[in-house]
Amino acid sequence: MLPPPKSAAVQIVRPPSPSSEKAKEKEKKSSPEKRDTPQRICRNVMIYGYCKYQDQGCIYYHPPAGVDSSTSQNNSPATQAPTLSASTPLIGTPAREKPTLSIEHLAAPVFVPKGLDSSPRVTTPNVPSPSAPTPPVWPSLPSTGLLPRQDVQVSTQPSHAQLSATASPMAYDDPSHIALSAAHTHAQAQALTHGMLDPHAHAPPVDQSMYLPPRQPLDYNLYAAPLPSIGGNPLYPTHPHAFFVSDDLRRTIEAKQEAVYVGANGASAPGLPQELGVYHSLVPLPLPSATAQRLPTQSQPSKVYGLPSPVYRATSEVDGNTYCLRRVEGFKLVNQLAFASMDTWRRMRHPNIVGLKEAFTTKTFGDHSLIMVYDYHPLSETLYDEYISPNPPEPSSAFALANRPPKRRSSPSERVLWSYVTQIANALKAIHSSGLAVRNLDASKILLTGKNRIRLNGCGVWDVLAFDNKTPVQAFQQEDLLSFGKLIISLTCDFFQPTLPLSLPLDHISRHYSSDLSNLILYLISKPAQGKVKSIDEVIKMMGPRILNELDAVQSYADVLENELGAEVENGRIVRLMTKLGFINERAEFELDPRWSDTGDRYILKLFRDYVFHSVGVDGKPILDLSHVLVCLNKLDAGLDERVMLVSRDDQSCLVVSYREIKHCIEAAFNELKNAGNNHRVHR
Repeated sequence: MLPPPKSAAVQIVRPPSPSSEKAKEKEKKSSPEKRDTPQRICRNVMIYGYCKYQDQGCIYYHPPAGVDSSTSQNNSPATQAPTLSASTPLIGTPAREKPTLSIEHLAAPVFVPKGLDSSPRVTTPNVPSPSAPTPPVWPSLPSTGLLPRQDVQVSTQPSHAQLSATASPMAYDDPSHIALSAAHTHAQAQALTHGMLDPHAHAPPVDQSMYLPPRQPLDYNLYAAPLPSIGGNPLYPTHPHAFFVSDDLRRTIEAKQEAVYVGANGASAPGLPQELGVYHSLVPLPLPSATAQRLPTQSQPSKVYGLPSPVYRATSEVDGNTYCLRRVEGFKLVNQLAFASMDTWRRMRHPNIVGLKEAFTTKTFGDHSLIMVYDYHPLSETLYDEYISPNPPEPSSAFALANRPPKRRSSPSERVLWSYVTQIANALKAIHSSGLAVRNLDASKILLTGKNRIRLNGCGVWDVLAFDNKTPVQAFQQEDLLSFGKLIISLTCDFFQPTLPLSLPLDHISRHYSSDLSNLILYLISKPAQGKVKSIDEVIKMMGPRILNELDAVQSYADVLENELGAEVENGRIVRLMTKLGFINERAEFELDPRWSDTGDRYILKLFRDYVFHSVGVDGKPILDLSHVLVCLNKLDAGLDERVMLVSRDDQSCLVVSYREIKHCIEAAFNELKNAGNNHRVHR
């Protein structure tokens, strides 16, 4: 029989006396508290539909057969809302306080997350399966924090908690576990009742690392087309020049590399010391031309420094690099503080400044000399030699290799001039921000190291020659801005002389150049207002969009260089083919191996080796034709169907095979050789 329902009536009794309260406390201690477990529905019934421990003393409530567990859960004695009846017998003793819910809480609906209502509804037919219980399918809840993580994880196998619950009927004694399981079971029942299923619920979680794609070998014969913005003529995309570095860039790079070593035979030039500290092989710069082999016996005083300042190229025995040494003759150091700013100059690395490595004094040349060591940029010219000098220097052998035609001196165009102004302003910004000043901003001390690429040279020399710790550096920075304006005027006006009034060149600039350039020059050469100073920041603001034009040009040139670099990525394909042929041919350790004899594939490769490298003429003399070798190896690397006739050395046998077949023979023989030496590491 089902136990009688409990009454919800509240008995009104007289307040107990102190003696009766003591007696009740003793009674509570003597009698153990009873659990309300018979009022709970057995979880085995809710999950599996039956409980095999029902007749073996299971202490939980089991609804009659034919009654749904979800319905019986709502109509069970523990969940029925009792009513207040007059015929209900009242208990004479006060009701003991229990940790139970109130009537309003019992009658409240069960909480269901809103994500279940927004889930797509799938109508599923009711197919009974009395033979085996259906594994639980948990709906995808939007907030996984409401349920334990082991319950949220989808699995087609029974979990550890389910197995333990089936094995032991006492597995549900934990109240917290019962509360979580009941909420989870109700959410499952609601999802099945409304026909809402997660379409991905039946897919078990799989480790994604099991589906990593296999690593493919590199394709060494892949050519990528250049970018459309920097590509050649679209009508001729297979032009030979599209696969190699452009001729102009190659000639420039080769000329610069030769300029580093031309005239260097391991010894210094006549009249120069063999060693200067850690530097050796001193060669004067600029290099002597072919028509003037004699070396200058005396140096002319510099217009900027006032002392002779010859320049040498030398090699460092510390790192083996080539450096540029500027020597200031007849300088005697008076104050050691003159080298205080050298550390700051040495740490400055800027794309528009020639880097300073070190500075020291020496008597190796027979006098007191100051040596400033800078980075060496081969084939560099000064702006003075490029645009101002009436008698440009005769090109040396290195310049002749660069195939530079003689140039007619003329002023630069405004586009090029703005590029120079932008780079000089960029260098001045970095120098002034470091608390330094150039102090020798002259056209003869600005190097043109590339196409429209300039660098400030000789930085730091005046800090040692004219050391002055009393004058603030801001005064020298104002002189830099004034020299900057005069430099622009000298580049735009070939008739400019420092003794002439500035009105004539300014009128020429206003008629031939834009107003932006005229305003910039006026700001640089004019005196600031009372109480104000000029700043390089104001110069940069006045340049405005001209800086963006320079940035566009730099990025476009970077794309061109990247495209040229891409053409040289696979320049080692021929070397790989020659290496494989060297590995395969003439293997002495396989001479007695019948599988590795000079027959079959190996014999074809031996004849091909003779055809490419051991060709002879009609008179029996060897033919050393590099183009023949490159053409054959390129066809072999591409695997063409073109056929070639291979003749043995005794002229008794002749084979006609294609380059594709020869390439297949190389791969097969190389793989056999690689398998034979699998204990060693083989690089492709």
